[in-house]
This record gives sequence, C-alpha cells and structure tokens, in this order.
Amino acid sequence: MVDDLRSVLTVAALELRVQRRDLSPIVVLTLMPVLLTAFLTPTYERLLDGGAAPGVTGPGQAISGLAVMFSLMLVAHVGFVFYRDHGWNTWDRYLGADLPLWALVLGKLLVPFALLAAQAAALLAAGVALFGLRVEGSWLAVSLVLVCYLLCLVALAFLGVTLCRTIMQLTTVGNVLALVFSGVGGALVPLSVLPVWLQPLAPAVPSYWAVRGLQSAFTGGDLGSVAVPALALLGFTAGFVVAAVLVFRPNERKVSWS
Repeated sequence: MVDDLRSVLTVAALELRVQRRDLSPIVVLTLMPVLLTAFLTPTYERLLDGGAAPGVTGPGQAISGLAVMFSLMLVAHVGFVFYRDHGWNTWDRYLGADLPLWALVLGKLLVPFALLAAQAAALLAAGVALFGLRVEGSWLAVSLVLVCYLLCLVALAFLGVTLCRTIMQLTTVGNVLALVFSGVGGALVPLSVLPVWLQPLAPAVPSYWAVRGLQSAFTGGDLGSVAVPALALLGFTAGFVVAAVLVFRPNERKVSWS
C-alpha cells in the first residue's frame, strides 16, 4: 500500500512539472470570473432587492455562481492530461510501468484537482477583499462544499475521457455541459428567476447543489446546513466514478491536438 501511494505521488509530481510550464489557462479562467464579478454584482444586487433569493447578497450570488461555472469550464483541462500523454506517446510507457492502474489515474488527477481548488480559493479571496463578500456562516462549510464539488468535476472529467475519443470531443462536451449546468443549476441567475418548468430540473445537476451549499454557508449556515448538498455532490461523484470504471479501456487510443 505504501508503494502504491508512493506511485501516486510520483505520477502527480511528474504531472506538476508539466503543468507548471504553462499555467495560462488557469490564470485566465481565474481572472475572468473576478472581472465578471465587478460587472455582475450591481446587477445581482438590483435583482435580489426584489426578493429573488432572500438572504443572498449580490457578491454572494456572483461569487457562488461564477465559482461554479468557471470550475465547470476547466473540465476539459482536467481531461487533457490524458490526451496529452497519448499525443506524446507516453501513455503506453505509463501502462508498462510497475504501478497499479488506479494509482496512475489518481496521480494524473491530483494536480488538476489542486489547480481547481486554487482557482476557487482565489475567487473567494477576491470576493472578500474586493467585492464585499461576507461569509456569515462557517468557512469549513464553504470548504466542504467546494471539495465535494471539485471531486465531482474531476470524476466527471475522467468519465468524459473514457467516453470521448478526441480532445476536441471532450472540449465540446465540456463547454456545453458548463453552460447547461450553470444555467439550470442557478449559477447564472437565482433559481427563482428561471422559467417555472425548468426549476424542478435543477436538482438533477451537480451545479445546483454546489450553489445551494455555498449560498447556505454565505448566509449563516454551518456544516450541518450543507450536509445535504455535500452528500448530493458525493453521490454524483460516485455515479461518475462507477460509470467511468465500467467503460474505461486503458489501451484505447486517444487523439490529442497533435
């Protein structure tokens, strides 16, 4: 078991060396929601003054929604770590190495998970420092919701890798899901503003539970108040993992940008 964990860390260290050569996608997709928050916060404040989401502030809606949406936009970036290895012809070398397949996959996904966490943390920090975001509840609750949500996204990204043969396919699917999940889940506008026929569908997407959990913590909730959203997100994660394991074929050739 110790050797397996060492293998996970070794793969993660190699992935980190590659990723840190070009962090521009993460930087851009972190700065974009910060800039959008400056424009959207006044709009949300006017909307929320009408009672669209009692207790939620303009910064609270902006930060929770944009954190959820822009994390979704990085799903393809998470999956790219596998396509890149196929493009570089290093995936077969990994498979030929003396390490379990689960350790290889986990090691490849650790760094993207950490980058997603850094993006979310930077947006929260900007919300507090620049836009007046106040967390009336527990920061532990905020952290729990984010960790569960990011685990869900990493699992979704890996499922996408197992289903999509090319990186273009994954990028297309990822962009569509980011827009659909953000819209249906209440990340773009409060749920009560959505069409009546669409509102019952919101719990069917993980973004709804992430927004609900974050806004609950922002408005005074503790760990207990975010238990249901966290469990729902873990349920999505488990479903994505099971589906990915069932369809994953490690010897299937993937097509990268090259």
